[in-house]
Amino acid sequence: MIIRKATITDLSSITKIHIDAFKGYFLTSLGPQFLDFYYTCFIKSPETETFIAEENGIIIGFAASTKVCKGFNSRLIKRNLVSFGILSLRLLFMSPSTLLRLLKNLKKKGKSVEDNEYYAELYSIGVSSSAQRLGIGKKLLFHTEQALIDAGVDRLSLTTDYYDNDSAIRFYRSMGYETFYEFVTYPNRKMYRLIKKLNRSYK
Repeated sequence: MIIRKATITDLSSITKIHIDAFKGYFLTSLGPQFLDFYYTCFIKSPETETFIAEENGIIIGFAASTKVCKGFNSRLIKRNLVSFGILSLRLLFMSPSTLLRLLKNLKKKGKSVEDNEYYAELYSIGVSSSAQRLGIGKKLLFHTEQALIDAGVDRLSLTTDYYDNDSAIRFYRSMGYETFYEFVTYPNRKMYRLIKKLNRSYK
């Protein structure tokens, strides 16, 4: 198995893995067209690190992160304003409540803890259901961390569900992530923000 930087030719595989790995999640409900747009933005942006795991020419996992969390979503939308506008209009006609939820959740922050967002953020990490429990997620996360260290990043954060999510929480804790704070996204989804101090010495 190899871990390498994602290219635009990997897009359809990344979207398929996302749909497979995140059944029932809000982002998945936005559909393949939105996911194609979303991950195209990550692959093309100079602010991101996007990796795929490949076995015998078949993509079985991916990880997408940004080097600077603060203001990232706003910059992403501005760089891709026309495409985002077209997709937003489509959502507005098909499901206004879905568009409202998307816009309200562009920022994921708690109100009780001061958070200046001066850290990198792991936005998504997914592994095909046929390749679970083989350590692929761990390898993808490790490569992401190393790339961020090389870019001068000293902290990496992520958000994950608070309820019914024990296996994912155990995984992140085993990789050195600690709770930064808890928060609630619109309309009522309780989440953890986890964070890890990246250390060049373990590279």
